[in-house]
This record gives sequence, structure tokens and C-alpha cells, in this order.
Amino acid sequence: MAILNCENKLQERMQETDLLLQKLQVRHYFRINMEMDETEQTLMEELENAEIALDARQSGKSVKSVDASEMTAEAGLDAEAAKSDILEKMDNKKKEMSLMEEIVQDLEKRWVQIQENALKQPTPAQREKLLDKQLHSLMEQLAAKQAQAEGLVGEIHLKEMELERLKGLWRMIESSNVEGNTARNRFGRSTSEKGSASTDYMVDKLPYSTGGRTEHQERLMLLRSAFVMYILFLNIVVLIKLSF
Repeated sequence: MAILNCENKLQERMQETDLLLQKLQVRHYFRINMEMDETEQTLMEELENAEIALDARQSGKSVKSVDASEMTAEAGLDAEAAKSDILEKMDNKKKEMSLMEEIVQDLEKRWVQIQENALKQPTPAQREKLLDKQLHSLMEQLAAKQAQAEGLVGEIHLKEMELERLKGLWRMIESSNVEGNTARNRFGRSTSEKGSASTDYMVDKLPYSTGGRTEHQERLMLLRSAFVMYILFLNIVVLIKLSF
């Protein structure tokens, strides 16, 4: 509402300025025309009076003498000088009028430039629309980022569940290894209590059992290494997802 009021006030100010400029131009032209008319009328009256005086002197009855001819010549010279002076004043007035017209035209050009600059700048309503558009775009981007974050959270939850499953599997493998070692230890203690024949038999079978145990340990080490590498890979994937 405040923006609309400001815009209305701005439009009113611009209309008042246009009206004032028009009044100023009309008054200026009217005043110049009146001055020119008055000046021209005055000069024309002076010119007519000078011509009348010259004609009266030339047509009057005067004594034909050297003094009369000299006076007539002087009167003619005075009339010509007055006429030249009047014409010069008229030229000066015309120049002043041309100068004033140039000033008015310059003011009009400046005012047109000011109006064009005002039109190029966005109005409060246009700025408000632009801000609303930017806000809507930011809200859409935020919603997209939120959906992406929710998807990442779901993926992380799935990875955590898979990791827990692998940890449970790893604990089962370790417990089975512990049970196997316990059973082998019990079996070893029971066989150590037997006679020499069974001892010889165990000595003969020792290379095979040692070889099987070594192979089992190698498999266990490989499984542990693979499990560690898989967990490391999962952590790297989660970090990459979070970084984006």
C-alpha cells in the first residue's frame, strides 16, 4: 500500500512539473512576443516620425540659400542615422529572442532526458514484482535442496542399516571362530591325555591340521581386509553425498 501511495505521489509530481513547464513556456513566449511587438511598434513610430520630419523639411518653403541646403542635408543625415539606429535595435531584439528560444529548447531537451531516465528506472511496482519473482525462485531452490537432503538422509539410513548388518555378520564370524578355537583346544587337551600310539598318530597328522589352520587364518584375514575396505568405501560415498 505504501509503495502504491509513493508511486501515485510521484505521478502527481511529474504531472505538476509538466503543467508548470507548459505554463512557463506559454508565459515566456507571450512575454517575448509582447516585448517584440512593443519594440517594433515604438521603432516604427520613431521611423515614421523621422520620415515625416524629413518630408516636412524638404517640402517646406525655405529660402534658397546655402544655409537652407545645409540644414536639409543635416536633417537627412539625422533621419538616416535614426533609421539605422532603429534597425540595429530591431536586430538586437531579434538576437535576444533567438537566444531565449535556444535556452527554452535546451530546457525542453533536459526535461525530456529527465523523463526518459525516469522511465528507464523501474517503478516501485516493478521492483516489487522483481523481488517477488526472486523470492519465488529462491523458495523453489530451497525446496529442491530440501528434497535432495531428504534423499541423502534416506540413503545414509540405508547405508547405516547395511553397516549394522555387516557388523552383525562380522560378530557372528568372530564368535564362530572363537567357538572353533575353543573346540580345537578341547580336542587338543583330550588327545594329549591318550597313549603314545595316539601321540604318534597326532604327530603324523600335525602337518595336515597346521595347513588347514593356516588356510583358515588366511581366509579370515582376507575377509577382514575386504570388510574394512567396504566400510571405508561406504564412508567415502557418504562424505561425497554430504558434500554435494
